Amino acid sequence: MKGLVFELSIPKYVLAKGIGGLYPKAHYGRGSCLSLRDLASPTLPGPDWVRLRPLLTGLCGSDMGTLFFKMSPQIEPFNSFPAVLGHEVLAEVTELGPQARGVEVGQKVAVNPLLPCRLRGIQPPCPPCASGQENGCEHTAEGCLAPGQMLGFQKDLPGGMGTEMVAHPSQLHPLPQGVGDKAGVLVEPLAVSLHAVLKVPLKKEDRVLVIGGGPVAFACLWAIRALGSRCHVTLLAAEDYQLRLARQLGADEAFRVMRDDTAEAEEVARRTGAKVYRPILGPPALMGGFEVTFDCIGSAASVQDSLRYTRSLGKVVLVGAAGILERVDWTMVWRNELTLLGSYVYGLESFRGRRAHTFELVLELLARREGPDPSMLVTHTFPLARYQEAIEANLARGRSQSVKTVFDLTENP
Repeated sequence: MKGLVFELSIPKYVLAKGIGGLYPKAHYGRGSCLSLRDLASPTLPGPDWVRLRPLLTGLCGSDMGTLFFKMSPQIEPFNSFPAVLGHEVLAEVTELGPQARGVEVGQKVAVNPLLPCRLRGIQPPCPPCASGQENGCEHTAEGCLAPGQMLGFQKDLPGGMGTEMVAHPSQLHPLPQGVGDKAGVLVEPLAVSLHAVLKVPLKKEDRVLVIGGGPVAFACLWAIRALGSRCHVTLLAAEDYQLRLARQLGADEAFRVMRDDTAEAEEVARRTGAKVYRPILGPPALMGGFEVTFDCIGSAASVQDSLRYTRSLGKVVLVGAAGILERVDWTMVWRNELTLLGSYVYGLESFRGRRAHTFELVLELLARREGPDPSMLVTHTFPLARYQEAIEANLARGRSQSVKTVFDLTENP
């Protein structure tokens, strides 16, 4: 098989950190930690596992964060390398182990990439896994598998940026009839955002701010509307094409990030009825603002905006993978008694009077066509051999006008 492999190397890390600002290809070009390789086919870990052929695999912000060494060191013990990247996967079942049940050869499936206690042979399971909330698994560095919170960041089991995978049937969610491949490869990021949106029951009178112009931000817009919420939603993003797409996905308003903090604060005040106050030093402060803010970036600037633009007693949901943030002023968290909610991936949800996994809910909403068609988010596809171009499409979103970049594994890799 062929696979796009990230192999952590201290000398390559030092080189990339030293010259990567001037020469970004130090992170993903020749001589970097990333390479397309010929690999041995993976063996089935047990008789109840299955073999898959990836069809489409998304390039995620966390993949980019890994390549550019932006992830917190706190995550390092829970990953293992070298690893074939890729955790947003639409695949075809090609082989069943002798005891595999629940899927059939030839089925198209969305892959839940998490590797919790039950797949690691750990008994008894940790408290989160025992309660069904495997997104909170406390044993992702233990058991019969190498450390890894999910496929794509784990050395034993290749991720979806390769021509073969193996998975347990419990990780697989068959694509319903009528749901296309482009929607199918989006199930994982749609589930990430649906999980975040379900954390905060939205009322019709709420004013909601979504910060970001990437797939997770647009998936939040999709989730809000797919759930039938009629709240007023505003997107704050960096590029004009992102504002246009936001309106297609159900945003009521959208406006661009401004370089001037005062001008941006006044724009938020104009849209929400908040009042702007100017301290002797530093950026302006607001009283009033949005009831709920979803930060889908996780940068120091986006977190700061989330805290500044959310009204007293409001809620901020951190969906973007915020890491080590410098110079963030947390005063408004306690001053305005904000509720900060972290949102990681997906799990069991309470939904319309029942409990179901987020992947199941996404596929149901897609099959019923509840909400806008998210397929428009897939803006670029590449064969695996052109992985450098795919990365560059994400680095220069303004020029490429990219949202979700996908590898097409049905083409010659």
